[in-house]
Amino acid sequence: METISLKLTKEQAKLLAAASKEQGFPSKSEFVRYAIARALEDRLSVKTIEDIFESRRQIRAGKTVPLERLMKEE
Repeated sequence: METISLKLTKEQAKLLAAASKEQGFPSKSEFVRYAIARALEDRLSVKTIEDIFESRRQIRAGKTVPLERLMKEE
């Protein structure tokens, strides 16, 4: 996985925090990853799209964990 940095205005940062919390994401990073994946869906492989749909199901069911926790478990 590659790390990138992102600069936001204070207003954007507040909206990001609120939206990620309202939609049940465990972190702002998870929300951003999800949003980017949605924006790039037409360029993604079938497997990746299936993974995205599974992630959406898990988010709606409240069964998500932060990526950092998953990385530690490997």
